[in-house]
Amino acid sequence: MKKAALALIVISALRIAATWTLYSATVDEPMHVSAGLQLYTQHAYTLQPENPPLPRLVLAFAPWLGGMDFDPNRDTNAQLLRVFYSDDRYKTNLVLARSGNLLFFVLAAVAVWLWARRLLGEKSALIATALFTLQPMIAGHAGLATHDLAATAGVAWSLYAFACWLDEQTVNRAAWFGVAFGLAILCKFSCIGYVPAACLATYLVRRDFRWRALLPSFATALAVTLLVLWSGYAWHSGPFLAGIRGLRAIDQGGHFGFLFGQVRMDGWWWYFPAAVALKSTIASLVLALFARRRGLEPLAAVLAILLVAMPSHLNLGVRYVLPLYAPLAVAGASVTRKWLLAPLLAWHTIASAIAIPDAFPYFNEAGGPRPWQYLLDSNIDWGQDALRLRNVLREKKVDRVGLAVLGWHDWDALGFPPHYFLQRDVPSQGWVAVSEHMFGLARGAPWLEGRRYERVGKSIRLYYVK
Repeated sequence: MKKAALALIVISALRIAATWTLYSATVDEPMHVSAGLQLYTQHAYTLQPENPPLPRLVLAFAPWLGGMDFDPNRDTNAQLLRVFYSDDRYKTNLVLARSGNLLFFVLAAVAVWLWARRLLGEKSALIATALFTLQPMIAGHAGLATHDLAATAGVAWSLYAFACWLDEQTVNRAAWFGVAFGLAILCKFSCIGYVPAACLATYLVRRDFRWRALLPSFATALAVTLLVLWSGYAWHSGPFLAGIRGLRAIDQGGHFGFLFGQVRMDGWWWYFPAAVALKSTIASLVLALFARRRGLEPLAAVLAILLVAMPSHLNLGVRYVLPLYAPLAVAGASVTRKWLLAPLLAWHTIASAIAIPDAFPYFNEAGGPRPWQYLLDSNIDWGQDALRLRNVLREKKVDRVGLAVLGWHDWDALGFPPHYFLQRDVPSQGWVAVSEHMFGLARGAPWLEGRRYERVGKSIRLYYVK
């Protein structure tokens, strides 16, 4: 079983690596890599402290060794625009940055296997590994230089460590949980809420209310968590507190979100349940709903993470609840009815294969042929198809193009033909390219409504206007 699980992880890692040069840089990647480079070269942490430093250090390590530069004299926008074009090695730099996320993918997959084996046994652990590694959202986000897979690994290890602590309430087990929880917070601040809520949910479902047995080691868990967190900030609390304050201000201030054709600043309470329902394979959701016995613990963790996320105003993509896919896989693996398990596992595998190579823009069958009517943002358009657009324009020998495409892109450095930027209320003629985010959420180029277009990748509409 161990070898089979390892094979699944390796095959999935190869699938992930195959996308490194397919996608252009997504919206958040330049910030994360630049912040990591700032830490290595300037020993400072001022770029968007609303995200913690650990994943950025991992993601920027290979780029730093490879010569990607951070210029403290550039303003932030100039840095974000130029970071992946260092030494005119755009695709090489993408590979260097994105390869670091494989570490978090492997860590998350191993944690899922260990947790499932402890709760359900080795056969079910293999099934959980398959459900996790073949989930398109996991495979897709593991191929990008972002924080979301790191947060998933942090939550998965925290839940596994907590399960071990519940089974044996010792100081050592409590300390290991503290390490896992501290590292999870260093991966993404949402783990501050996700981990305690998910652990409490599993504890309540287990119905083992010997809470007094946990008290002697609880102080150890808390102390170790704080120690790991403080050390992750090099014994300086300022950047951490600034990040928390900044994140709270962003959430309270709201952000433009899109759901089922509506645009709002304050979000929807049902955004994340809807996003999970549309962006997960249907088979994995059905399996989790049929969870049995010990599988109810991870299912409770899934629901707890959703409940913590639902009040948030940052309705910007299913990636914000990506950590729930670890307990979702373990819950689904608890199904023992072969007549149900076999066809659903096959369906999950086929859906995952069909999603190749576009995993993170994946929508299940409920999304239909026009999923951008339901969700936008990083669910489908994160600026990832600029390289594909360039290739299509070259094939068509386009000599001029109008652009309204999301992302931090240096169009000249990417090899685009002469171009101009579309204006919302000024109709244009000839070739024009508009990404779904700009068309739907930003309401860009309404004069293109009803016109025929060619789709480039999953996110860009290419028109020829006569």
